Amino acid sequence: MDDALAEAMAHAAIWPDHMPGGKGPTAPWHYIDIGLFEGPSHIAERCPQGNCIVAKMKEYLVNLKQHRADGDWPESKELAFLIHFAGDIHQPLHCVSDADAGGNCVNVVGFEPITNLHAVWDITLVRNLMAHDGAGMMAGMDSRFRGKLRRWQDYGSIENIAAESFALAKSQVYGKARPRLPVIPRFIDVQPRNCATDAPESLRSVKVDGPRSYGANSVDVVRKQLYKGGVRLAAMLNAIYAD
Repeated sequence: MDDALAEAMAHAAIWPDHMPGGKGPTAPWHYIDIGLFEGPSHIAERCPQGNCIVAKMKEYLVNLKQHRADGDWPESKELAFLIHFAGDIHQPLHCVSDADAGGNCVNVVGFEPITNLHAVWDITLVRNLMAHDGAGMMAGMDSRFRGKLRRWQDYGSIENIAAESFALAKSQVYGKARPRLPVIPRFIDVQPRNCATDAPESLRSVKVDGPRSYGANSVDVVRKQLYKGGVRLAAMLNAIYAD
């Protein structure tokens, strides 16, 4: 990839998290809170008025293909959102909630200064991957995953990606937490800023042992999800701009 293009994409990828004045009404677009107890069959229900990552990715895929802006954002910003969301939707905790704002309300020890489950998967495990794989990280991913490239390109639908991430969250994030986290049997809409008041005490009282719960196998999940995200973003951009 041309260096200038790579740099432009890198800037676009982080812009939705660093918009002047904050995310504002775009904040719900970065995730979909599928209840851990219910599963992906509730995707539509958990995307009210199209304010979730699944709906916005589908909308911008159509808009960009037709060179049509949505009235709120120019085409260049829609592209930045799509690039960013292609990463977010592959982070398992962007597609699940156990009444804990996608893990933001779950306390983790052993990975300080990171102290919540969402940030462990957003930051700590990515840093651990980079430290383990070093400068050869991308070449290593290419070598390791080349045989799965075509299968991952054919992702089917955005709903399929969200369902896949939900399944990973259930098995590899909540399922690996030690001590175990309770599964809350009802949907509670919790925002990260309101963890102390809205998240159930039974969740907030657990202190997950980070190193014991999320070691080399979790780093493998992060490696695979990062690569999948890039492959699928490339497939989306090819579908938009191939003509």
